[in-house]
Amino acid sequence: MTGWFLAFLRPLGGPPKAGNGYRLDLMIRRQLTLTGVVQGVGFRPNVVRLAAQFPITGFCGNDDNSVFIEAQGDPESVAAFFTAVRTDLPPLATILIWRESDLAVVPNEPAFTIVASRRAVGAITLLPPDAAICPDCQADMNDPANRRYHYPFTTCTNCGPRLSIIKDVPYDRPLTTMADFPMCDACRAEYEDAHDRRFHAQPISCYDCGPNLWLEPSGAEAPPQHDDDRRTGFAQAIAGAVQMLRDGKILAVKGIGGFTLMCDARNADAVATLRARKRRPGKPLAVMAGSLAAASRIADLGDLPRQLLSGREAPIVLAPMSDGYDLAPQVAPGLDDIGIMLPYTPLHRLLLGRDDVLVATSANSSSRPLTFTNEDARRDLSHIVDAFLMHDRGIHVPVEDSVVMAFGGGAEPIRRSRGYAPLPVFLGGDDRCVLAVGAELKNTFALTRDGMAFMSAHIGDMGSLETQAAFERSVDQMLTAHRRTPRLIVVDKHPGYATHNWGLRQGERLDVPVLEVQHHHAHALSLLAENLTQPLGWFLVLDGTGFGDDGTIWGGELLHLDADNPLSFERAWHLPGFGLPGGDSAIRHPWKSAAGLAFEYGLDIADRVAPRPAAAGVDEWALVQSQLRSGFGVVRTTSTGRLFDAVAAWLGVCQTVTYEAQAAMELEAVARRCPHDHDVDCADVAGLVELLDDGLNRATPTPCLARMFHRALTHLLARAVNSAVVEPSAVGLTGGVFANRLLSSYLARDLEQLGHKVVRHQIVPSNDGGLALGQALAGVVFGEVGQ
Repeated sequence: MTGWFLAFLRPLGGPPKAGNGYRLDLMIRRQLTLTGVVQGVGFRPNVVRLAAQFPITGFCGNDDNSVFIEAQGDPESVAAFFTAVRTDLPPLATILIWRESDLAVVPNEPAFTIVASRRAVGAITLLPPDAAICPDCQADMNDPANRRYHYPFTTCTNCGPRLSIIKDVPYDRPLTTMADFPMCDACRAEYEDAHDRRFHAQPISCYDCGPNLWLEPSGAEAPPQHDDDRRTGFAQAIAGAVQMLRDGKILAVKGIGGFTLMCDARNADAVATLRARKRRPGKPLAVMAGSLAAASRIADLGDLPRQLLSGREAPIVLAPMSDGYDLAPQVAPGLDDIGIMLPYTPLHRLLLGRDDVLVATSANSSSRPLTFTNEDARRDLSHIVDAFLMHDRGIHVPVEDSVVMAFGGGAEPIRRSRGYAPLPVFLGGDDRCVLAVGAELKNTFALTRDGMAFMSAHIGDMGSLETQAAFERSVDQMLTAHRRTPRLIVVDKHPGYATHNWGLRQGERLDVPVLEVQHHHAHALSLLAENLTQPLGWFLVLDGTGFGDDGTIWGGELLHLDADNPLSFERAWHLPGFGLPGGDSAIRHPWKSAAGLAFEYGLDIADRVAPRPAAAGVDEWALVQSQLRSGFGVVRTTSTGRLFDAVAAWLGVCQTVTYEAQAAMELEAVARRCPHDHDVDCADVAGLVELLDDGLNRATPTPCLARMFHRALTHLLARAVNSAVVEPSAVGLTGGVFANRLLSSYLARDLEQLGHKVVRHQIVPSNDGGLALGQALAGVVFGEVGQ
């Protein structure tokens, strides 16, 4: 260390000194205020830890929505300290905004300390998401000498339930479902120790003071009673559950945000029984692997998917099945992807061995929302499961598992829920409260305040009264937590959507305006909301269904948004339309879409389609032919999703579906079986239809035809974009069709070769689960432009 620096550190005579002996005339004092998820995440102890690494004094504290820091020292040390505070964050912290300002130097300040919390008038605490168990808590559970050895509710400041247990703000234990469990002395000491990992960890508990756990046979009149030794009782419940799973039984396991149905994923009989009882014949089932090594044996996982699986969000990751895939065929029939996650709660960790793989699917009956209360589980799931592994820690906000798709070297959101909700998206602008009610399928909603959009957890499909009630309850919970009443409600334009009509009723009840936003426009706006700092005006929106401004069903759209007013858009191009006989019925029966496509291009539908729809009776087939010839009962569509359905049915891949996008997903899986690239091109959709028809006549293998369709369609789409955009530009890709990895990779490559920059979703899904964010942005812009 140089002599001048040592002289600087020594107390000197002459110029005034701070209390630590540093010269005041060589020092500065600055304030840093950080807004975001900074409450209940160990932020202040982390700041003190970082401050000890620098020659500074000062303090840190918090109020309802921010952490405030004052730091004093030489300019370089203060700057480096502030940089460390912003970058070396506690695991659950998220910073949205930070502000710095100069202050007067304070003489005689001895150290850096934590000061008492302040109340901020009108400020609302940002709620943290639920988080997967951290490595430190796993170590506690695995240590026989630790008092939380094998404790199924182990948590700390860095992990565990958050959103799901919060009843109201501020985020303090009395306002969570943990209020039912007073802390023992040992837990209280940890909770109050600023140097402890469990400092102010609201869900803290142990065997002596925490929730109860039991294994309850289906149909039991009362939960079994443990003896006084809870360790033994918990161990017996978990051991009993493990044995039942090994015996091929089906369990409902209560997790962080709701119940999960679980069985041995390698036991074909158990999986078939689960499907039969749940009445879920074909939709793929997610699985939970006991370790990352076990997950890697059944799925091809890149570096980022591995990080996501092991991270605090711990989502389900959709990834290609590996050569070592050995699960029951019924787990994901007809597909070559598997949705996989790792144990994200202490209870899951105790249920699975390192090599185990269990089916882990949401516990709900068809079309109903997630089951999350013990009473509802007994009522609704007893006919599905053989037993419940249940506890009495309440769930206030039900939260589904999140889903991401492994794509190239990265990942994209498919369902944004546990681990991500309710983290906000920063939109900027004034404090304008907009309630965006979202879509009909994969529903989420959004609330804006203070320039931020807060996305709800996944609600589901709004086709049942139960889901609509869950939606309304969740809206009420969010409005209560944020202390807001909406001044504008935004809905999808589709007049038949339950969310549309709910929004109209709410607008009338609250006497606030209701803004209708076209479906694909909202998709484009959702991607724009993720990319407000870069120029982005062109959007290719591909999905299954959206009510168009002309009264037809859109879904293959190239939109251009006005840079000065994104509420205005131009439909610059779209796929050519064709007829759907029976309208929505064609969604459930892709062979009807095939008939419509064939008829549109002058092909004999009887020769090409009639032999295939085995599920169609003579009368139904005659009705479809009559509808197409007369035009009565036929809905026009430009939907890419329906085009995929038609081709899947035409090629004999899928005639009737039991879940959304089944035909398209199976067609993609079939296409990947083709070993050839088949870089074919067609001038238009008519040429693409002719290509497929010729291939069928030549008996070209179905996988090759499926691959040709993907390749030719992406060339067609890229050429349409390039013709409209003219100069190289950023082009956003949004809509549910972009969950197709094969199409997405081909199209991105084509557009980039043409000089365009491809922009894709990173925060919310491209499907309808992200629609509310676009609606929210529309509402904010609507207020700003004064329309």
